[in-house]
Amino acid sequence: MDVGAGLRERMESGLWPLVEGFVSSHDVAGLAVAVVRDEEVVSRGFGVRDVGTGTPVTPETMFHLASVSKPFVATAIVSVATARGAGEPVLDLDAPITDWVPEFTLADGREGEVTARRLLSHSSGLPDVEGYGWHDPQLGDEALSEFARSISDWRLQSEPGSAFSYSNAGFELLGLLLSRVMGTTFEKAMQQQVLAPLGLRNSTFLRGDVPAHLAASPHVGMPLSVPEGAYPYTRRHAPSSTLHSNLVEMCRWMVAHFEPVKGSDGHWARLDPGLVEQMWQPVMPVERPPWMDSVGRSWFVGSYRGYRTVGHGGSDPGFGSKVVMVPELRTGVVVLANSNNIPAPDIAAAALDVALADVPLSAKPDGMTDLRAFPRSVVGPVAEVLRASGPEAAKVELGRLAGVEPAEFDLDEGFVDATWGAMELHRPSLVWPLLRLWTDVCPDSSDAWTMTGCAHQLDGQLDLARSALRRAIDLNPENDDAAQILSKIPS
Repeated sequence: MDVGAGLRERMESGLWPLVEGFVSSHDVAGLAVAVVRDEEVVSRGFGVRDVGTGTPVTPETMFHLASVSKPFVATAIVSVATARGAGEPVLDLDAPITDWVPEFTLADGREGEVTARRLLSHSSGLPDVEGYGWHDPQLGDEALSEFARSISDWRLQSEPGSAFSYSNAGFELLGLLLSRVMGTTFEKAMQQQVLAPLGLRNSTFLRGDVPAHLAASPHVGMPLSVPEGAYPYTRRHAPSSTLHSNLVEMCRWMVAHFEPVKGSDGHWARLDPGLVEQMWQPVMPVERPPWMDSVGRSWFVGSYRGYRTVGHGGSDPGFGSKVVMVPELRTGVVVLANSNNIPAPDIAAAALDVALADVPLSAKPDGMTDLRAFPRSVVGPVAEVLRASGPEAAKVELGRLAGVEPAEFDLDEGFVDATWGAMELHRPSLVWPLLRLWTDVCPDSSDAWTMTGCAHQLDGQLDLARSALRRAIDLNPENDDAAQILSKIPS
């Protein structure tokens, strides 16, 4: 790669071949990658929007962004709070959210301690959502209010303001708060406050607004398939999860955070620099380097080779996403995928390596992120044989691949990624053959029996579910997921 070349040339020679190779050698449906440097944008789609139709991914393809939704919501909340009407803020970040959301109550009576400021940094003490109900989408205007009422039996799990504890529920409450302050639905409030002012004309929190000819389909299971009649969408969890966007508009979003370059023609809308810096100020330690050393107002703050990064990732059944910006270098990367088994953070790191190859770095890494070094999970090729020739042939293939020297496949990971999405969408039928194979060849895997127990529960086979989950706990007494599922099955 010629480090003296321009951004586009470096992407075309240094990154696109790596991503192409990854897509062709791994179990990938579609992938979209973009890099912004100053105000130059280079983007490209790989793979397909739907394995059934074969329609290719382009920079205009619309993806479900999952938790990358959260910084958009946080931006709206902070901007409303800093806008002044009659000399006073419209919204006080330190006031109890019950001032605007009176239907929110807690079993311990501590709802008055929950503030927008603490929700923004995941330090309110609220627990996280356990089940998203993708299989039973709530589509009415009252979905968020109904969610607020539904958690009245919750208690704070930590002292407010004392610790980071990721909570999607907190962002559902922030979305409801925003709608009340703005006097409209959450989705319209987001259009008015963030999306429209920044020129994000196609981006939307309403799935029904996504043009069918641009929409990426979710892919779950292995081999990857589109779950008929299922999609990770409900207005009950819109603020935490349901933004839909594409590379073109996500690049506009990233540029909006950078100071204009000298001589800029004003083509790019910008966020107020004071608001941006407020969003990025660390509030709570997270200690998950390199991308998540701390959390600000929803943005995670980390580092890239000596430079500060701000970013967020997302994963819901059938989709994955990652956004990372290096503000000092006016550079950003976005990765969007329509399956949840994609190493989006590593693809983002590889993109930064190439984009910033000409920049003197203050902290030298051990080496550049090489996507060619990522082994393919053994689950993909084994699942293909399972579907074509049955379980015995799949076992033979698994043994053969395990014996390949030098090792070409990851033998330890992949089964969870290949099965959990179908469970969350309540489509266990898509992965039952794989589950049976998993428990057969890995009878001592606690994860295998957890997923099997979950599948039995969804199928209404409660005795079989209890048996599988108890086995999972016997194999790993610290398996909290199995214990939690088991506790919810009537005895």
